[in-house]
Amino acid sequence: TAPEGDPVPTVEFATFGGEQASLAAYAGEPLVVNFWASWCPSCVAEMSAAFLPAQQQLGDRVAFLGMNIQDERDRALELVEETGVLFDLAVDPRGELYTALGGLGMPFTVFVSADGRVVDVHNGPLSESQLVDRINEVLLS
Repeated sequence: TAPEGDPVPTVEFATFGGEQASLAAYAGEPLVVNFWASWCPSCVAEMSAAFLPAQQQLGDRVAFLGMNIQDERDRALELVEETGVLFDLAVDPRGELYTALGGLGMPFTVFVSADGRVVDVHNGPLSESQLVDRINEVLLS
């Protein structure tokens, strides 16, 4: 089960730029983490149909992190370019962070409070309105 209410795991990961990072780097601001892969049709659709518009609408109040999981780097980069997403991107090659956060399906979205606690998770795709409503409800209210 998902660790709702628990502090985010301390698992480190590599950004698409090659730096090491962790979810702790986002302390002080609400965070939406979306696990995705180029081999996941629902992930591909969700990225441009829900996450891109939600970030454009709420990105000044909430940080977004796209966590690529168990994917080929070239395919992941192609998808990022095709969708035009602008949020931070990182890699979870063995699914360690995904597992630590309770992922069960793809796509998988985790909502993290400004104080670094998991406040909600969602297994499966979200529409733009579902995503924006969830962000407003669990992170901004």
